[in-house]
Order: sequence, then C-alpha cells, then structure tokens
Amino acid sequence: MPVVSVKARFQATVPGRQRRNIDLREGDITEATFAGGGILSRPGDPVDRDAAANRIAPGLAATRSAPRGPGRSKDGIMGNPIAGIAASRRERRRREE
Repeated sequence: MPVVSVKARFQATVPGRQRRNIDLREGDITEATFAGGGILSRPGDPVDRDAAANRIAPGLAATRSAPRGPGRSKDGIMGNPIAGIAASRRERRRREE
C-alpha cells in the first residue's frame, strides 16, 4: 500500500502510480470527503456547486419573470431599449457637434 506523508502546511504528495492511474496533474482540483474513517480524495470541479447555488438562490428567488401574454411581440419587448439607445446616440452626436 502506498504511503502518503503530510507536510508542514498539510500538503500531501500522491504517489506516482496513483497520479498516473487517474491522470492527476499539478494544479488539478480534487474533492476531499470523509469515508470509512479516512479521507477520500478524487478529481473534482473547480466550482463548489453547492456554495454557488446557495449564493445565487436568493437573487433567483427575487427575480420576476417577464409577463407573458398576447401582443408581446419581440419588437414590442425590444422597442423601449432600442429607442433609448437611439436617443442616447442622438444626444451624444448633438454634444459632439
């Protein structure tokens, strides 16, 4: 059984055969979980999905969806922003003259 030693800053070196078996390379992210009285380390995602979900959940809950109903065409939805952009451009051109 390969032996792993823990260094001063709690860094552990994974033996070469095990690194090659799972194609583990420097800079890779691993997940560490407690299992059977020990620590199981396996390749993981660079994003903690649970933490990310917990951070964005309040914002999503507070977001209202756009009203749906007859007469809401794409042109109707985009009309106001497009008109605002056009007015802003006209104002900028007027100031530049």
